[in-house]
Amino acid sequence: MPFIPITGVNHHYQNILFGFALIRDEKETSYEWVLKTWLETVDNKPLITIITDQDIALGNAIAKILPTTKHAYCSCHISQKFTEKLSSLYTHYPEFKTEFNACVYKSLSPEEFQERWDDLVEKYHLITHDWLNDMYNIREKWIRAYTKESFAAGMTTTGRSESMNSFFDQYVQPSTGLKEFIENSQKALEYQYLHEVETDYNTQYKKRRLILNSPLEAHASQIYTKEMFRRFQIEFVKSASYVMKKIPHVSNYLWKVYSVEKFNVPERCIRRVCLTVSGDGTYRCECKKYEHSGMICKHIICYLNKKQATKIPSNYITFRWTMNGNEVAGPLLYTPPVIGDLVKSQEARYNALCKSFQGLSASASCSVPRFSYVMVMIEKETNYVNEYFPEKMRNKSVNDSSYHENVGDPVFEPFF
Repeated sequence: MPFIPITGVNHHYQNILFGFALIRDEKETSYEWVLKTWLETVDNKPLITIITDQDIALGNAIAKILPTTKHAYCSCHISQKFTEKLSSLYTHYPEFKTEFNACVYKSLSPEEFQERWDDLVEKYHLITHDWLNDMYNIREKWIRAYTKESFAAGMTTTGRSESMNSFFDQYVQPSTGLKEFIENSQKALEYQYLHEVETDYNTQYKKRRLILNSPLEAHASQIYTKEMFRRFQIEFVKSASYVMKKIPHVSNYLWKVYSVEKFNVPERCIRRVCLTVSGDGTYRCECKKYEHSGMICKHIICYLNKKQATKIPSNYITFRWTMNGNEVAGPLLYTPPVIGDLVKSQEARYNALCKSFQGLSASASCSVPRFSYVMVMIEKETNYVNEYFPEKMRNKSVNDSSYHENVGDPVFEPFF
């Protein structure tokens, strides 16, 4: 049976499994079922971005079930085809590869990409190149100038999903039975959870090493997880190599526009990035790193250093990358079902109970005293239910009059 993992990253940028499905075939209807079921589990909140390979059936299912989700193709899978599909161009035009890569990977905006692409088509007579024409028609799904507009935690490939497949291979095999698969999958998830807990501890209690000992760097060390602070430091160190110049003719009292470029670089190699700073403290950088990854870029850091800022602006601190990024922000919203309308099967009752206990689980896990108290109460209530509600009646509906006649009105004890 095909194994479909839905993966992402946690606040330590580690692989995390949000869910998985076993399907009978890889048809469009099967993928639609997976996506519909996934939406039900997340209270019908659509994904911001989803990255997949170029599977046509999966793409059609995403377009139908997740119409507002940004669907991107794995850039790695596409780039692996360049050598095969463009081999003749590489052979006859040695400079084509450099110009093509610059068009695909270094275009900062859709307009710049379009200009470069038109030049390539005209220069190398590509108007009849079928594969390139097909790839151009789906450019919004794989060209970075288009995909970086949507948040994707900085990811552009399906490498996380492939890595999750390899991870599960340690616990299950193609010949594994369904019962054993569920048991071993639980072990895999427990290992993943314990790895996250261990990293939480290291983030909380191990000091960060500052490179430049700057107030801005020190502030980042206090808010980001260890891995995300390391990623911030990469941008922070790079920012020292950049200079910025104000562009007077496009600036006004509402915003200021700066050109940010690398210092001491030959003129022909300079890449100027436009940074717009509005009066309300909003930054908009042409590189779109913050929009795509949730981490401020070296160009914004360059501006903050110029202004001698000692803290990262709060509206540019992505909560999911902070040390508290795995905490539940407020109570989990869940409306209990109407008992008479829903609990007609054991599966429905089980799902309803699991959702109802989500909020309690999140609250009880915040401290050891809460956890201990709830565990004692669960054990006590479990014994109570087993004693006063006979198991032989578990399949009776609560609307069945015989249910009330046999059980009577139980006495519930409040616990404080």
